[in-house]
Amino acid sequence: MRDLLAGVTQFQQETFPQKQSRFQELASGQSPEALFITCSDSRVNPELFTNSEPGEIFVIRNAGNIVGRKGEADLGMAATIEYAIQVLKIPQIIICGHAKCGAMQGLMNPEAVTSLPEVSKWVALSKDALNEEPSDPNADRLTQIIEANIRLQLRNLMTFPEVADAVEANKLRLHGWLYDFETGKVNVLAPETNQFVDSNVRVA
Repeated sequence: MRDLLAGVTQFQQETFPQKQSRFQELASGQSPEALFITCSDSRVNPELFTNSEPGEIFVIRNAGNIVGRKGEADLGMAATIEYAIQVLKIPQIIICGHAKCGAMQGLMNPEAVTSLPEVSKWVALSKDALNEEPSDPNADRLTQIIEANIRLQLRNLMTFPEVADAVEANKLRLHGWLYDFETGKVNVLAPETNQFVDSNVRVA
């Protein structure tokens, strides 16, 4: 706790003065360019690896970046998606999984989480990812499941009427990302092939 409070002091003394004008702008409202749904893993910091400033991304985090289908998604997820689309009019949604995801390890090896009943029920929402044909048969099994889970959550997003309607009206685009915190690399899902490719190649 002492380290965290020291960090707050450092922020107030050094970082905040540099960004004070930005925070003053945000006091009148926010207009983020993306809803970023990612894992709660402490090794994943979306503002850091996207080099985003305050107010640029609207973030939802949970174990395994799981959305769930409309009706099975938790209330917090459903409410935040609804607000992002209908109030903030966010034009992009990113589902971002990550390498070495513990939630997906639990999905792959359910016996490892039998002592965690809530975790077991939660990751079971992604059970369909286990049956998906891998797009990269050379990848290790965990990576295949992480990729399949990203695709599954993109499909789950389309069960939300506000998302489906916005996509149909060309007001919203959905994206799948896979972040590797060990290398800093981000692979993005290419819709034309349904495979993940290096983000630098995709941008180029």
